[in-house]
Amino acid sequence: MERFDVDAQTLNDLQVFGKGKRDRSVFSTFNFTTTLGGLEKLRIIFENPLIDIELIAHRKQLIAFLQKEAIEMDFDKESIDFIEFFLNQRTEPKPFSKFRVVKDSVNNFTGLTQESYNKLRGIHGILDLIKVLHEFSQNLNDDGLPELLLNIKTAVLEIAEVPDIKSGLNTRPGILNISELAKCDFLIRKTLLKKIKALLELVYQLDAYLSVVKAANTHGLSYPVLNGDKKRMIKMQGVFHLFVDDAIANDVEFSLDQNVCFVTGVNMAGKSTFLKSIAVCVYLAHLGFPVPARYMEFSVFDGLITTINLSDNLNEGYSHFYNEVRRVKHVAEKISASKSMVVVFDELFRGTNVKDAYDASLSIIDAFSKIRDSFFVVSTHITEVAKELEQNANINFSFLETRMVDGRPVFSYQLKKGITDERMGMWIVENEGILEILKGKIESNVLK
Repeated sequence: MERFDVDAQTLNDLQVFGKGKRDRSVFSTFNFTTTLGGLEKLRIIFENPLIDIELIAHRKQLIAFLQKEAIEMDFDKESIDFIEFFLNQRTEPKPFSKFRVVKDSVNNFTGLTQESYNKLRGIHGILDLIKVLHEFSQNLNDDGLPELLLNIKTAVLEIAEVPDIKSGLNTRPGILNISELAKCDFLIRKTLLKKIKALLELVYQLDAYLSVVKAANTHGLSYPVLNGDKKRMIKMQGVFHLFVDDAIANDVEFSLDQNVCFVTGVNMAGKSTFLKSIAVCVYLAHLGFPVPARYMEFSVFDGLITTINLSDNLNEGYSHFYNEVRRVKHVAEKISASKSMVVVFDELFRGTNVKDAYDASLSIIDAFSKIRDSFFVVSTHITEVAKELEQNANINFSFLETRMVDGRPVFSYQLKKGITDERMGMWIVENEGILEILKGKIESNVLK
């Protein structure tokens, strides 16, 4: 099966996964899992965006169903971890025999052996899990039930109807005697082992998807609408960045007739954050997840490429500008391979002189506007490029406004139509008092 095309640079740009456990990331924002298996399932899902419209739709429907029905299952992490340990023991379970029951009773006379403790805790943990899932399943109506929940219901009902398991479920919350433990041990670790492990896998999937529901509730996310038309489009209303508290939301739209969004604005106006918010929404939408936007409608694309935090490659002797050129070439190759891509470039060609950056940006952005089945978001500090391309109907020109109030800049972080030629570099230099510091040094040298 073909994979959604996304590379390490893009994942790093968008902070999809943090470099360390404590790093803030899109993944950590969605991680409310309570089991290690659920955490691993969520990571696998996150690492594999989808390009199959039906798979995306099914996953979206599952998550929306869990949220709508307010389904909650807080699995006990320690209990689940011990169940895994118990099921994976190397000791072979033995068939039930009265002689062995008597022998175990004698061995446990002065206190439980480690083996008996493991058996007691492991079996009780499994029976408790089955009981919880059994009660949960009995409240589910099969009509319109998502496949995952239907599979859980089928699996747990099948296990719960095994006579000795059924007897054990009825005995709880009391303590099983040694004879009952011996029967359940052989059943669970021998006869039903594959079925119970398969049930655990379903539990981990449920834990992962319930984690996404909690993220949707916590951060006010919405479910994107899948557009199955052949004409590609993206429409976002009220898009915001997950990492920004009380974020200002913005709207953006792409179509075959306007496939380039050209964003201008001064440094610190919020261009990078806005570009990241668009790209994160595209990524999450291809996971089948809810997104940080009031409304989103999109077509399925083959991949996502961003260039936001590109650095020099000193090990290979590449300059920042050459790395930028190689990145643009990488995009060109992907598009030439008949891939429909969403491409984001922040401050295109910042690593060279103004003349070369102007000429290169003008040529590349104009070429982008002619590639109708891919969508591009580009920001630049060279507003003259935007002025030159102003008559290109395929480009949507937008800017993030900055106003000077009492001699200080005020950022609205609100996207507006058009092009801005506002500049703030010299104000920053003057505000930091750099010239005064240097002037003082110059004057002290003159006095000497």
